[in-house]
Amino acid sequence: MKGVWGKILLVDLRGSEAHVKSEVLGEDTYRLLLGGRGLAVYLLYRYAGRGVDPLSPDNPLIISPGLLLGSGIPTASKTAFAAKSPLTGLLGRAASGAWLGYALRRSGFDALVVRGALDEPGVLLIDDGEVWVEKAGNLWGLMVNEARRRLRGKYGRGFMDAVIGPAGENLSRMAMIDCNGRQAGRTGLGAVMGSKKLKAMLVRGSKSPEYADPEGLKRLAAEWGRRLLSHPSTKSLMEYGTPAIIHYTNKVHGVFPSLNWRESTLDWCPDPEEAHRSLGYWAPSLRVGRNPCPYCNRVCSQVVDVEYKGRRLRTDGPEYETVYSLGSNLGFCRVEPIAVLNYYADEYGLDSISLGGVLGWAIEAFEKGLLTKEDTGGLELRWGDLDSLVEAARRIAYREGRLGELLADGVAEAARRLGGGEEFAVHVKGLSPPAYDARGLKGMALSYAVASRGADHLTSGAYAVELPGTLWVYEGVDPRSSKGKGVLVKHMEDLMAYFDVTGICKFSRYIMTPETMEDAVEAVTGVRMSGGELMLVGERTVNIERIYNLREGLEPLRDDTLPRRITEEPIRRGPSKGSLVSREELQAMLREYYAARGWGPDGTPTAAKIMELSLNDLLGEEALKYSRRDV
Repeated sequence: MKGVWGKILLVDLRGSEAHVKSEVLGEDTYRLLLGGRGLAVYLLYRYAGRGVDPLSPDNPLIISPGLLLGSGIPTASKTAFAAKSPLTGLLGRAASGAWLGYALRRSGFDALVVRGALDEPGVLLIDDGEVWVEKAGNLWGLMVNEARRRLRGKYGRGFMDAVIGPAGENLSRMAMIDCNGRQAGRTGLGAVMGSKKLKAMLVRGSKSPEYADPEGLKRLAAEWGRRLLSHPSTKSLMEYGTPAIIHYTNKVHGVFPSLNWRESTLDWCPDPEEAHRSLGYWAPSLRVGRNPCPYCNRVCSQVVDVEYKGRRLRTDGPEYETVYSLGSNLGFCRVEPIAVLNYYADEYGLDSISLGGVLGWAIEAFEKGLLTKEDTGGLELRWGDLDSLVEAARRIAYREGRLGELLADGVAEAARRLGGGEEFAVHVKGLSPPAYDARGLKGMALSYAVASRGADHLTSGAYAVELPGTLWVYEGVDPRSSKGKGVLVKHMEDLMAYFDVTGICKFSRYIMTPETMEDAVEAVTGVRMSGGELMLVGERTVNIERIYNLREGLEPLRDDTLPRRITEEPIRRGPSKGSLVSREELQAMLREYYAARGWGPDGTPTAAKIMELSLNDLLGEEALKYSRRDV
């Protein structure tokens, strides 16, 4: 099989050194998984022992570029990151348009597995396959961009980086990994890196795998470049970035969460129309640059420059999810303060969605008297109070004081530590949700309940069907109906996993579907795979993740659930007024989803499904221990 190296890099950190070896993977493994997310979760299953402590040296951090990254196919830019999550105790997974993944492939490897831990802070360097560690005590404690600036000054600009901030160093379970300004944000993987005393990883490479049809690949890359640029969605994506989604969520459907999910539109703002414009369409007036992902020709990145307390702050974003999490969810109706909070989240190395989730919860807890000034160290936590929220974010990153320690590990743990506020702690399996109020999007409700990493929008991408009502093979979808959503979510999860294994950006979902990418995959690998076979790789990936979570203690009948705010409190106003997801409705969708997956009614894969997907061969007979034996 062409287009891959056939080997992975294993790095074991011990003392002040990196002990290195490579492992050859069989062609059958690549045919079953391709790369990216599929390969990452397979390696996690293999190298993370059952019950491993997420912050122990034995928890591996895995980086796996998508199959097509580096091939020249436009928007094939994504790299998968995986480890056991410190935030959820289950599968930890994130994706980033990371040049680090591109450089790793150019170094001669299809994936990197980092195990062990250093005795003192260090930097892991990989240069065309040569691997070593250098001390980095002088970087420990620095914010992300200052650390990156010093690294570039010492090692030059040819290296691609992954850097953590103070949040990762202090093992905040919401910490992310920053890759040249693109974030691997969710599930706390920055804390895994911090637990290994790794401030940064730097990778440089000059090699390229052999492609099956280099000339054909060039033609396909050029053709796809033209098709993507001429697609109707490209103009809006490049002009406004992801925040333009607010047209559908706020205006059309009324499912834009606000004020810790007590509201679902911007009607609570003093001027709702101005708030809609400011939060969704700010890019043309504020954009000062762009920060594209590798091989992207429809750049949605919007770099902004804002002033705060006499300083100019430059940051990438805020993306749509951050406009919600650090914006409407915290009581902001203008984009400028959101950009300030986004800047500090990125600099401290915090996932903006989880940070916004726990801050929204904390404001409500303070408002209700569950949190006091004694708990907050004198801070008045109020909706729309930028100064107090910037300070709260700082304390979280450094675990400073009672407030920092209370909030540093996410909303579920904060409610547990406080001993109150669980009824308005919005999360699934410990992960705060993104910017789609699932009470009015029933497919998203099911998606949150069953996604392998907790409340998550990109595992299924069901919102991309429900908001416009049409996508791929679906037309006329009613977002407020729960009928058929089990089948829809199953199909969409498999489709999104296909994007993750190939590395194609999900914003290309309107055109680069599996059936249209058969030629590109063949030009890279020399293997002809039908659209159905590519979808099967996606299905296999989703099932590996379920088996991994079952091994780590997932109890589907208990854990595939939704927070009370979604199941007990109807949307109060707007187009989806009165909508919620009753427990009975959720159970009906779960039954349909489990059946569509070929799983038992208890949410575990059947032995027949495991064997159908060749997972007993891939994972070993142990995989059958986590299945239903009755077929």
